[in-house]
Amino acid sequence: MKLARTVLCATVFLAFSISLIAQVSGANATAIIQRSNTAMGCAVIGGATTISVRGSLHASSLSSAMPIKIDTLGSNRWRSELDTPKEHKVTIVNAGKGQVQHGDGRTTTLAEHNTSHQRPMHIPCMTNVALPSGAIDVSYLRVETSGADSLDVIELLPSVRPHLKQTDDIMKTTVWISRSTGYLMKLQYVNSAEQDPNDIQTVEIDYSDYRVVNGLAVPFHQVTHAGALALDLQLDSVQLNTAPADFNLR
Repeated sequence: MKLARTVLCATVFLAFSISLIAQVSGANATAIIQRSNTAMGCAVIGGATTISVRGSLHASSLSSAMPIKIDTLGSNRWRSELDTPKEHKVTIVNAGKGQVQHGDGRTTTLAEHNTSHQRPMHIPCMTNVALPSGAIDVSYLRVETSGADSLDVIELLPSVRPHLKQTDDIMKTTVWISRSTGYLMKLQYVNSAEQDPNDIQTVEIDYSDYRVVNGLAVPFHQVTHAGALALDLQLDSVQLNTAPADFNLR
């Protein structure tokens, strides 16, 4: 009888624990994202908000850093100007369509299987983290330890999307959010090759050195890893409500 009671208690406890975890995880995912948006000041950014950043980008394949300027309008228009060793290269994404404008006058159209759903990644409040609650599906994955901090790992998917596994894989974003600050510390997404949407690669961005600019939390140091390539972005200045840049496609 004692054994039966013990087994019964263990079974009830396990069932209760599973039920509790399921309820708390689902609720926490949304609450954590909302807290993160508040902590980072995402309400500062609207559809007409312009942001201009300047800094330097160092690629692991190059010996020296490259000057870079990135301008945005809302979260679906951005323009980057990068001085590479070969040319001054301008990349523009405008409402899901994009192109690269080369220094010699050539223009390369970017594949829409990437640009159609992309958002700027250098400002956390422009990523999928800041999508309205009704526009994003959230799933709590786990908690990870980072030094003295704990990071909640959450998966994000736009609610409106083609119901195909391949599309879900490409549009999915996984984020690591600090419990101590609410800031986005790491973001992971999948990028497809320009010529072949089936050729995908996982990209990870680590965010650090957060500073608050006009109420908006911005990570002034960002390191992107994509396969063997590492890109180290160091921001020097961030300005809000600047004159709009040229986001027109040729």
